[in-house]
Amino acid sequence: ESVKSTSSLMADREQDVPDFDSIKDAEQRKRAFVAYLLPSYQQVTSDILSQRKQLGKLQQQLQDGILLSDGQLTWLQGVANQYRQELTDNHSDDIDRLLVRVDILPPELVFSQAATESGWGTSRLARKSNNYFGHFCQSASCGITPYRSNVVRAKKFSSPEMAVRAYMQNLNSHPAYSKVRELRADMRANEQPMDAVVLAKGLRRYSTQGDGYVKRIQGMIRSNKQYWRSSGMNPAIHRR
Repeated sequence: ESVKSTSSLMADREQDVPDFDSIKDAEQRKRAFVAYLLPSYQQVTSDILSQRKQLGKLQQQLQDGILLSDGQLTWLQGVANQYRQELTDNHSDDIDRLLVRVDILPPELVFSQAATESGWGTSRLARKSNNYFGHFCQSASCGITPYRSNVVRAKKFSSPEMAVRAYMQNLNSHPAYSKVRELRADMRANEQPMDAVVLAKGLRRYSTQGDGYVKRIQGMIRSNKQYWRSSGMNPAIHRR
Protein backbone atom coordinates (compact mmCIF):
# COMPACT_ATOMS: atom_id res chain seq x y z
CA GLU A 1 0.00 0.00 0.00
CA SER A 2 1.43 3.38 -0.99
CA VAL A 3 2.15 6.09 1.55
CA LYS A 4 0.84 9.55 0.76
CA SER A 5 3.15 12.53 1.00
CA THR A 6 2.50 15.30 3.52
CA SER A 7 1.41 17.64 0.72
CA SER A 8 -1.06 15.04 -0.57
CA LEU A 9 -2.50 14.56 2.89
CA MET A 10 -2.89 18.33 3.28
CA ALA A 11 -4.62 18.54 -0.11
CA ASP A 12 -7.05 15.81 0.91
CA ARG A 13 -7.63 17.58 4.20
CA GLU A 14 -8.45 20.88 2.45
CA GLN A 15 -11.00 19.11 0.28
CA ASP A 16 -12.71 17.80 3.43
CA VAL A 17 -13.32 21.25 4.96
CA PRO A 18 -16.90 21.28 6.22
CA ASP A 19 -19.22 24.08 5.14
CA PHE A 20 -19.83 25.20 8.71
CA ASP A 21 -22.17 27.98 7.60
CA SER A 22 -24.54 25.45 6.06
CA ILE A 23 -24.83 23.52 9.32
CA LYS A 24 -27.85 25.29 10.78
CA ASP A 25 -28.01 23.33 14.01
CA ALA A 26 -25.68 25.15 16.42
CA GLU A 27 -24.71 22.04 18.38
CA GLN A 28 -23.84 20.10 15.23
CA ARG A 29 -21.82 23.03 13.89
CA LYS A 30 -19.81 23.30 17.09
CA ARG A 31 -19.10 19.58 17.21
CA ALA A 32 -18.06 19.59 13.55
CA PHE A 33 -15.78 22.58 14.13
CA VAL A 34 -13.96 21.00 17.06
CA ALA A 35 -13.68 17.65 15.28
CA TYR A 36 -12.20 19.36 12.22
CA LEU A 37 -9.50 21.28 14.11
CA LEU A 38 -8.70 18.52 16.60
CA PRO A 39 -6.16 16.62 14.41
CA SER A 40 -4.26 19.87 13.79
CA TYR A 41 -4.21 20.62 17.50
CA GLN A 42 -2.99 17.11 18.30
CA GLN A 43 -0.18 17.26 15.73
CA VAL A 44 1.10 20.65 16.86
CA THR A 45 0.86 19.62 20.51
CA SER A 46 2.77 16.42 19.79
CA ASP A 47 5.56 18.38 18.12
CA ILE A 48 5.84 20.80 21.03
CA LEU A 49 5.91 17.99 23.57
CA SER A 50 8.70 16.32 21.57
CA GLN A 51 10.75 19.51 21.76
CA ARG A 52 10.02 19.77 25.46
CA LYS A 53 11.11 16.18 26.04
CA GLN A 54 14.40 16.77 24.22
CA LEU A 55 15.03 19.92 26.28
CA GLY A 56 14.52 17.83 29.41
CA LYS A 57 17.08 15.30 28.21
CA LEU A 58 19.63 18.03 27.52
CA GLN A 59 18.99 19.52 30.95
CA GLN A 60 19.59 16.15 32.62
CA GLN A 61 22.79 15.70 30.60
CA LEU A 62 24.10 19.03 31.84
CA GLN A 63 23.16 18.16 35.41
CA ASP A 64 25.19 14.95 34.99
CA GLY A 65 28.20 17.08 34.11
CA ILE A 66 28.26 16.23 30.39
CA LEU A 67 28.71 19.13 27.99
CA LEU A 68 26.41 19.47 25.00
CA SER A 69 27.77 18.33 21.64
CA ASP A 70 28.01 20.65 18.65
CA GLY A 71 24.93 19.00 17.17
CA GLN A 72 22.98 19.46 20.38
CA LEU A 73 24.03 23.11 20.60
CA THR A 74 22.89 23.66 17.02
CA TRP A 75 19.52 22.12 17.82
CA LEU A 76 19.22 24.23 20.98
CA GLN A 77 20.02 27.38 19.04
CA GLY A 78 17.32 26.52 16.51
CA VAL A 79 14.73 26.10 19.24
CA ALA A 80 15.84 29.35 20.89
CA ASN A 81 15.47 31.17 17.57
CA GLN A 82 12.02 29.69 17.04
CA TYR A 83 10.85 30.89 20.45
CA ARG A 84 12.58 34.29 20.30
CA GLN A 85 15.05 33.68 23.10
CA GLU A 86 18.72 34.62 23.26
CA LEU A 87 21.16 31.96 24.42
CA THR A 88 23.82 32.71 27.01
CA ASP A 89 26.93 30.87 28.20
CA ASN A 90 24.79 29.17 30.85
CA HIS A 91 22.90 26.58 28.84
CA SER A 92 21.20 25.09 31.88
CA ASP A 93 19.54 28.44 32.61
CA ASP A 94 18.77 28.81 28.92
CA ILE A 95 16.87 25.52 28.95
CA ASP A 96 14.98 26.49 32.11
CA ARG A 97 13.82 29.67 30.38
CA LEU A 98 12.99 27.83 27.18
CA LEU A 99 10.81 25.34 29.04
CA VAL A 100 8.59 28.27 30.02
CA ARG A 101 7.99 28.92 26.32
CA VAL A 102 8.15 25.44 24.79
CA ASP A 103 4.89 24.10 26.12
CA ILE A 104 1.35 23.26 25.08
CA LEU A 105 -1.91 25.12 25.61
CA PRO A 106 -5.10 23.40 26.78
CA PRO A 107 -7.57 22.58 24.00
CA GLU A 108 -10.39 24.53 25.66
CA LEU A 109 -8.36 27.71 25.29
CA VAL A 110 -7.24 27.02 21.72
CA PHE A 111 -10.69 26.11 20.42
CA SER A 112 -12.42 28.90 22.33
CA GLN A 113 -10.19 31.45 20.65
CA ALA A 114 -10.56 29.77 17.25
CA ALA A 115 -14.34 29.74 17.61
CA THR A 116 -14.42 33.36 18.73
CA GLU A 117 -12.12 34.64 16.01
CA SER A 118 -13.70 32.63 13.18
CA GLY A 119 -17.36 32.47 14.18
CA TRP A 120 -17.08 28.69 14.59
CA GLY A 121 -15.44 28.43 11.18
CA THR A 122 -17.98 30.53 9.26
CA SER A 123 -15.90 33.68 8.74
CA ARG A 124 -14.54 34.67 5.36
CA LEU A 125 -10.96 34.46 6.65
CA ALA A 126 -11.47 30.91 7.93
CA ARG A 127 -13.15 29.77 4.71
CA LYS A 128 -10.75 31.46 2.28
CA SER A 129 -7.47 31.46 4.19
CA ASN A 130 -7.57 28.81 6.95
CA ASN A 131 -7.24 31.79 9.28
CA TYR A 132 -9.00 30.70 12.46
CA PHE A 133 -7.25 32.96 14.97
CA GLY A 134 -7.48 36.46 13.49
CA HIS A 135 -3.83 36.66 12.44
CA PHE A 136 -2.91 39.81 10.55
CA CYS A 137 0.22 41.08 8.80
CA GLN A 138 1.48 44.19 7.03
CA SER A 139 3.04 42.82 3.84
CA ALA A 140 0.96 43.18 0.67
CA SER A 141 1.79 39.60 -0.30
CA CYS A 142 1.10 37.89 3.01
CA GLY A 143 -2.64 37.35 2.73
CA ILE A 144 -5.97 38.89 1.86
CA THR A 145 -7.63 42.19 2.74
CA PRO A 146 -10.34 41.80 5.38
CA TYR A 147 -13.65 43.56 5.06
CA ARG A 148 -13.57 47.29 5.94
CA SER A 149 -9.77 47.45 5.88
CA ASN A 150 -7.24 48.71 3.36
CA VAL A 151 -4.28 48.89 5.74
CA VAL A 152 -3.61 45.51 7.36
CA ARG A 153 -4.01 42.16 5.68
CA ALA A 154 -5.11 38.84 7.11
CA LYS A 155 -2.60 36.03 6.93
CA LYS A 156 -3.34 33.13 4.62
CA PHE A 157 -2.42 29.62 5.76
CA SER A 158 -1.98 26.54 3.61
CA SER A 159 -3.83 24.34 6.11
CA PRO A 160 -5.62 24.54 9.47
CA GLU A 161 -2.56 22.89 11.01
CA MET A 162 -0.38 25.81 9.94
CA ALA A 163 -2.88 28.21 11.51
CA VAL A 164 -2.81 26.31 14.81
CA ARG A 165 0.98 26.18 14.63
CA ALA A 166 1.21 29.95 14.11
CA TYR A 167 -1.21 30.56 16.99
CA MET A 168 0.78 28.39 19.40
CA GLN A 169 4.01 30.01 18.26
CA ASN A 170 2.51 33.44 18.84
CA LEU A 171 1.39 32.76 22.41
CA ASN A 172 4.60 30.90 23.22
CA SER A 173 7.00 33.58 22.02
CA HIS A 174 5.45 37.05 21.67
CA PRO A 175 6.18 39.50 24.53
CA ALA A 176 2.47 40.44 24.66
CA TYR A 177 1.61 37.00 26.05
CA SER A 178 4.29 36.62 28.70
CA LYS A 179 1.52 36.51 31.32
CA VAL A 180 0.06 33.37 29.71
CA ARG A 181 3.46 31.71 29.90
CA GLU A 182 4.01 32.78 33.52
CA LEU A 183 0.64 31.42 34.61
CA ARG A 184 1.28 28.15 32.78
CA ALA A 185 4.75 27.78 34.31
CA ASP A 186 3.28 28.27 37.79
CA MET A 187 0.77 25.49 37.09
CA ARG A 188 3.61 23.24 35.97
CA ALA A 189 5.67 24.04 39.05
CA ASN A 190 2.73 23.21 41.31
CA GLU A 191 1.90 20.06 39.30
CA GLN A 192 -1.56 21.37 38.53
CA PRO A 193 -3.60 20.65 35.40
CA MET A 194 -3.68 23.61 33.02
CA ASP A 195 -6.64 25.85 33.76
CA ALA A 196 -7.80 27.45 30.53
CA VAL A 197 -9.96 30.03 32.30
CA VAL A 198 -6.98 31.24 34.33
CA LEU A 199 -4.64 31.24 31.32
CA ALA A 200 -7.12 33.41 29.43
CA LYS A 201 -6.23 36.24 31.83
CA GLY A 202 -3.01 36.63 29.85
CA LEU A 203 -4.85 37.38 26.59
CA ARG A 204 -5.66 41.00 27.34
CA ARG A 205 -3.46 42.24 24.49
CA TYR A 206 -4.83 39.77 21.94
CA SER A 207 -7.66 42.19 21.17
CA THR A 208 -8.34 45.91 21.46
CA GLN A 209 -11.24 44.85 23.69
CA GLY A 210 -8.72 44.12 26.45
CA ASP A 211 -10.43 42.85 29.61
CA GLY A 212 -13.67 42.49 27.68
CA TYR A 213 -11.96 40.01 25.36
CA VAL A 214 -10.61 38.02 28.31
CA LYS A 215 -14.11 37.72 29.76
CA ARG A 216 -15.47 36.71 26.36
CA ILE A 217 -12.95 33.88 25.99
CA GLN A 218 -13.52 32.73 29.56
CA GLY A 219 -17.26 32.66 28.86
CA MET A 220 -16.66 30.57 25.73
CA ILE A 221 -14.56 28.09 27.72
CA ARG A 222 -17.19 27.71 30.43
CA SER A 223 -20.28 27.59 28.21
CA ASN A 224 -18.95 25.03 25.73
CA LYS A 225 -17.54 22.38 28.06
CA GLN A 226 -19.70 19.69 26.48
CA TYR A 227 -17.97 20.15 23.12
CA TRP A 228 -14.47 19.91 24.59
CA ARG A 229 -15.46 16.73 26.44
CA SER A 230 -17.20 15.11 23.47
CA SER A 231 -14.35 15.76 21.06
CA GLY A 232 -12.26 12.82 22.29
CA MET A 233 -9.48 15.07 23.60
CA ASN A 234 -7.25 13.39 26.14
CA PRO A 235 -7.53 15.13 29.55
CA ALA A 236 -4.12 13.75 30.51
CA ILE A 237 -2.50 16.05 27.96
CA HIS A 238 -2.96 18.91 30.42
CA ARG A 239 -0.53 17.38 32.87
CA ARG A 240 2.41 16.48 30.69
